[in-house]
Amino acid sequence: MSLDPKMEHVELQEDAFSDIEQLSREQLRELQWTRLQRQVAYNFRNSPYYRRSMEAVGMRPEDLKSWEDHARVPSMDKHDHRAAQEESLARFGHPFGMLVCKPLEALVMLSGTSGTTGLPTFYTVTARDLTLYSRLMARKLRRIGLRPGDRVLHGFSLSMMVGGQPLLQTLMNYGACVVPIGAEVGSRRLLEFAKLVKPRAMVCTPSYAEYLAENCMEVLGRPIKDLGLELLMCGGEPGAGLPTVRARIEGAYGARLHDYTGVIHTFHGISCGAPDAWMHFTSEDYCVLELRDPDTRKPIPVQDGAIGEMLYTELGIEATPLMRYALGDVISISTRPCSCCGWRGISFKILGRADDMLIVKGVNVYPAAIRTVVASLTPRTTGQIRIQLDQPGHKVTPPLRLVVEHGEGVSEDQLPALKTELEALLHDQVKVRPDIRLVAPGSLARTHHKTKIIEVLAQD
Repeated sequence: MSLDPKMEHVELQEDAFSDIEQLSREQLRELQWTRLQRQVAYNFRNSPYYRRSMEAVGMRPEDLKSWEDHARVPSMDKHDHRAAQEESLARFGHPFGMLVCKPLEALVMLSGTSGTTGLPTFYTVTARDLTLYSRLMARKLRRIGLRPGDRVLHGFSLSMMVGGQPLLQTLMNYGACVVPIGAEVGSRRLLEFAKLVKPRAMVCTPSYAEYLAENCMEVLGRPIKDLGLELLMCGGEPGAGLPTVRARIEGAYGARLHDYTGVIHTFHGISCGAPDAWMHFTSEDYCVLELRDPDTRKPIPVQDGAIGEMLYTELGIEATPLMRYALGDVISISTRPCSCCGWRGISFKILGRADDMLIVKGVNVYPAAIRTVVASLTPRTTGQIRIQLDQPGHKVTPPLRLVVEHGEGVSEDQLPALKTELEALLHDQVKVRPDIRLVAPGSLARTHHKTKIIEVLAQD
């Protein structure tokens, strides 16, 4: 077929979601392949970074003849992304010149990371990109039963560059009535607003949802269930996919909790009402998903039961189309039909960050896996943990130090048995024997931002 260097014009239909579900696996892969060829040609023509990276391995768009050829395209991570931005700053006086495929005057939004550890990682958006992102968000919102006109309380920090304005924009484009109060106003003001405007849904991190539930009685004099929320969309950190955390939040609110990912990228997923809380990969027609071993970087087939670091390639994007991009998330894959909603495509769970992976006596340990085990003992634990390290890095000199909040009503004489049980469960399920310190409920700080599980202790 002709490799048109222009961006394809994709018809963005309101009913696109039902069309995707009706595609066979073969039809979906054919659609991906057509869009991939066009996207790679577009990236090569318009991005100095992609042109240089492909030429470095002797590739041009016309060499893309199979999925194996796609795997030859160099992958990219946030360090490569930032290096490209720094090169652009030096050459052009702005950080966008190496990756952005459209003139800067065509951009309608800049988003990205907070830049707390250095130069922010920017993602640029055109009006057409925003339309596509909004359509992909709409697929998820329709799937969980959110309707245009429903009031949605925004409980992420508005200063979060992805969870703030971009999320608000996609919700509004769907037709939701957004209440953009933001978590930074504090729990008291947010809860008072919720009492007044009576939203049907709320979006926030799972840890903030728990924090609000814990404080609602003190602030409003009533349990949070009385606010009448029906839907919760929680993302930005692990938690909403943990069965015990999910049960605790749903029980407190009397609402359905949906774990989700994806706002201004084309990798989107959302959980339904199934107890196992797998997220369904609802954007596969606009995203090519790959897995690799986080240590060896060797490819892992995307099949049922697979676990690996995800890479994804965006399709149909104009401004900053990411190609074989490694966000650093480690995911597990399920291809089994969903017993709850009937989903027959790929489903996934985010297990943690490859950056957060710890190596203890040769065993790869993910903090999210430890939290899953701890949360399984709710209500004898609150599910809140901190892993304390003497220094940054993946390798940990045993024992791994773990701080765990015990639950309300656990007496002093019950703590030794709880500690012993936790040690046994963690050894059995995570293959690590940590040094556990139990602390009172409420001892570990909650935040409306993403909760950091790993703490690196200050050195003298």
